[in-house]
Amino acid sequence: MNNSDRDLAARCMLGDREAFEDLYSAHGACVMTYFLRSGFGQADAQDLTQETFLRVYKSLATYDAGRGSFRLWLAAIARNVARRQWSRRNGPENFDPELAEVIFTSGMGVVDQAQANEQIRAVQDCLAALPSELQQIVRLLYVEGRTTRGIAAAMSMPEATVRLRLRGAHAMLQRCLKAKGFSA
Repeated sequence: MNNSDRDLAARCMLGDREAFEDLYSAHGACVMTYFLRSGFGQADAQDLTQETFLRVYKSLATYDAGRGSFRLWLAAIARNVARRQWSRRNGPENFDPELAEVIFTSGMGVVDQAQANEQIRAVQDCLAALPSELQQIVRLLYVEGRTTRGIAAAMSMPEATVRLRLRGAHAMLQRCLKAKGFSA
């Protein structure tokens, strides 16, 4: 935790609303980006960001700087909010906490909304460029939250084939996004 986060958190615990607004300004875009990159739509991502910071505010008394940085504590709260939302929609088995950690702590950092929207458009364009079978597999996995076993059953193919095609789709998406100036 950098000193400014530590100081802001301490001031928040004393009831300083301006300090909380500063924490939100420092980390809100990162949390919003996390939810967008986790597959939530714009409106849901905004709601989940607000819910995350509401939980942060209510839980500040439990924060212990000795156990880790504020950002990691915030990431844990955001992951829990995402997990609950995914569970409500798709069932608890479809949320991947390891993927959530990678998304939250990726090098993207704090980005403004225009950059996030640009990246979303690039991903949509790259998805549209995939062959239709790969589009379907990717959508079943990431949009519908199906397992590779569930995709295999739905598409009448072996699970190993689904995994192989997912790897191919990921490679194609990475190349496409890199060509558009994004790291995948």
